[in-house]
Order: sequence, then structure tokens, then C-alpha cells
Amino acid sequence: MENHVFLHKIEELKTVAKKLFLMHSVIGGEIAERFIKNTFDKFKPFKITDHLSIGSEISKKLPTDEYEFVFSEKYLSGTVYIFFEQDYYNKNQIFVLKDGKYFSKLIEECYGMEYFITDEKNSFLISVNWYTIEIMWQ
Repeated sequence: MENHVFLHKIEELKTVAKKLFLMHSVIGGEIAERFIKNTFDKFKPFKITDHLSIGSEISKKLPTDEYEFVFSEKYLSGTVYIFFEQDYYNKNQIFVLKDGKYFSKLIEECYGMEYFITDEKNSFLISVNWYTIEIMWQ
């Protein structure tokens, strides 16, 4: 884990992805804003600030402590889109990881984060907070 706290979570993900030789990119601005809004409109997560949560009775729930550093190997494939609470530092930014199955290895090298994950088609939404990983398919 890195010894310092990044204010910009996207920058921390980029730094660690480079270190691990993972293909990645960043989407920003209006394109990211529209994508995030469409994702929230589709899945209607319960909490998009503080402890992020989908809050659906039909979502699969896993304890974060036990699964955060392994869940991507089972639940993610292909390109994934990661974004955060839309505060000042992380607003309208999406970190794109080319091979989602490596996401857990990436996040293991980062300082603690809460985040959302989906794919380009919004076929699922995952929220990860300090306590629970929630996965919802549509």
C-alpha cells in the first residue's frame, strides 16, 4: 500500500496501474459527467456520497474486508469503469481499466477508497464502501 494519501483518487489509480503495467485511461469532462449520470439514473443507488451504496434488496452483498482484494477475479471481465463520489476532487472523472479482472490487485496497492464500478454498457453496478461490496446486474 502506498504510504501517502492522494487527494485525487484517479491520480493514485493511474500511478499504481503504471507500476503494475496495467492498461488504463481516463475519461473526463462532459462525457464522464453524462456517463455517471446515466449510471446513477439506471441503477438509482441509495448513497452516492459518504459510504457509497446501491441499497437494493436484489443486489448481491459481500463483506469488504474479506472480498475487496479478490472479487474482481470472479465478477469482472473486460473493460471496467471506476468512479467515485462526485465531489470537487473526483467530479466528472472515470478511471478505465482495460482488464477488469486485475482491479482487485490494483486497489490492493492503493490507500483505502470507496468507489463504483460498471462497464461501458452499464450492464452491472458495483459499489464498494468500507463495509460492503454490493453487486447489481441489469
